Amino acid sequence: MIYNIYIYNKHGVCLLYHEWKRANRSADSAAADQKLMFGFLFSLKQIVSKLTPDNGMPGFHSCSTNKFKLNYYETATGLRFILNTDPQSGDMRECLRHIYSNVYVEFASKNPLYKLGEPLNNELFVAALDKYARSLPAFTSAA
Repeated sequence: MIYNIYIYNKHGVCLLYHEWKRANRSADSAAADQKLMFGFLFSLKQIVSKLTPDNGMPGFHSCSTNKFKLNYYETATGLRFILNTDPQSGDMRECLRHIYSNVYVEFASKNPLYKLGEPLNNELFVAALDKYARSLPAFTSAA
């Protein structure tokens, strides 16, 4: 089951938050929720880099609890895609790459009206993202 997605720029600004089947909504504002997720991601990346051997490539692709799985993809330009799913969802890296290359690039980067770093409020972008997410087997799987 896919719960939600966050897209952040390299400065930690949330460009998009979209949810499908989020069970628990935070009592905090959406902005506070987005800052909390980015803080969690930042801390997790710091821990991973500290624990990675010197000759290894630091980084991670997912983090699981018994309630959810955070799937992560970072582009060379610093865009960060976080897709939260149920823990039984498989490897979502290819799905996140697809969202970047076939949805973000096509409907945001190539859009002459979109200014990089601004929130993604393009209806075509959101519609393409929603269509792709709903087509994934993980979208309808039971938690």
